[in-house]
Amino acid sequence: MSASPLNSVKQTASRPVAAFLRPGIWIAGVALFTAAVLAVFDELSSDQAISIIVVGVVFFGLMGIVMATAPRVELRGRNLVFALWWVLLGSEEVFSYVTEDAEKGNISSGAYSEAMIWVFVLFVFLLYTSRQSHYLRSLFTGSYKWVTWFGIVCLLSCAYAEQPAFSLAWIIKLVLAILLLAACNGEIKDRDDMRAFLAVSQWGFAFLILVPMVRLFADPDALATGRLFDVGAAPTMMSVDAGLLVLYSLTLLQSGKRGVNYMLMAIGMVVMLLSAGKTGILGCIFGALVFFMLQGKFKAAARFLLVILVVGSLAIAFTPLGSYLKYYIGSGQVGTVTGRADVWAAGWQLIKAKMFLGRGFMSSRFLAYKINVAWQPGHLHNGFLEVMYNNGLIGLFVMLMLHYWIIRNLVLVMRAVEHDNLLHIWAVGCFAVYLDILINGLVSRTFGSRPDATFMVLFSLVFISERLLQAARKKAVVREMPSWQFSSVPVH
Repeated sequence: MSASPLNSVKQTASRPVAAFLRPGIWIAGVALFTAAVLAVFDELSSDQAISIIVVGVVFFGLMGIVMATAPRVELRGRNLVFALWWVLLGSEEVFSYVTEDAEKGNISSGAYSEAMIWVFVLFVFLLYTSRQSHYLRSLFTGSYKWVTWFGIVCLLSCAYAEQPAFSLAWIIKLVLAILLLAACNGEIKDRDDMRAFLAVSQWGFAFLILVPMVRLFADPDALATGRLFDVGAAPTMMSVDAGLLVLYSLTLLQSGKRGVNYMLMAIGMVVMLLSAGKTGILGCIFGALVFFMLQGKFKAAARFLLVILVVGSLAIAFTPLGSYLKYYIGSGQVGTVTGRADVWAAGWQLIKAKMFLGRGFMSSRFLAYKINVAWQPGHLHNGFLEVMYNNGLIGLFVMLMLHYWIIRNLVLVMRAVEHDNLLHIWAVGCFAVYLDILINGLVSRTFGSRPDATFMVLFSLVFISERLLQAARKKAVVREMPSWQFSSVPVH
């Protein structure tokens, strides 16, 4: 058709104006919104304004680099949403959102600052959605529909939460994570895309622990209490994040750059041990042993244990970690799981009072004002109790379905393909990551309420496990197909 070239030339000629006008309007809108927020919230204007501006410049610069360096045009969308996923994973480490008295509304300026990162991510993601909205159809299909339903339950429960404004603030990140992961799922077309997504998640956890390490070198007092801590994360959560970095590095060892993965694994081990999160260390070791044993690599499992033992011994001998362990053993807290048993007993009484619907999303943040224990917990230190406290039996049912589909899909993948198959290695690695999150969720808040990195990764495992199962079933069908069926296919 002779009209096609003319139409294409005309569209190409008018495209630059529209291409620059719409993003310019959006960027101007975000700039005005940021200025308005800085003007309204005095704490941000005085303490965090420069930091927010710097983070905003770095963020949009990163988005520009991601788009400009895509080797092919069709990869721009994939790289963009993967980069947004990386930013959302690491957003909790940039600013400190520790709030001393949330019940009275005394929210730290760092909490508002982190929310501004969500706004930046949301802005770019809306631009992506305006052109690539196909992922919205997948929100209520397959295993991932349970993630969507969990988000809906949490959103509706904000109406009767103890602090609705506080809950609505965190629901923004939860919904954003659910939508963003659905978009990531839609951009994964082959093994290279899956490998890239796992690598982005790996580097997200690398950022979460490398920032505290930089601050440690800048201020050695970060080890003054005997364990590594940071303004953006408690030592227990840092240990969990570092352990997950170790497991992601093991998962990608066969399909990525071995030197880089070994380096990240070593860094993860060091930070995990220096943070001295007991369950974080246990979860990582157990997950790694499962990773090796499900592949029949028993010697590799023994070597991993030996490395952990050597690194741990050096950390105890040459850092303040040894003094912390002596204090902990002599404190008498071992039998109560560092005081968590008292929190579980007191929290269970409150759960029984509102068993069906719970008290509303993120209401567990104010648990310390309702129970009488020796310390002030900001949550129930158990993922399943956390869900029941906030969203009742309805939320618990949806959460159990998330866990069920992850386990089911990954087990079926491991049964469908051989041990040396890349799908099997990824499935075993994701299963190790899941076990680490599950074990830590029994004594901490790795899932259930606030959408931290570990909880968002649990969401991602839902669609990853399903996509791996789909690929494994296709491979199994091809392997079992008789040779005469191949020869009967006509060649064009």
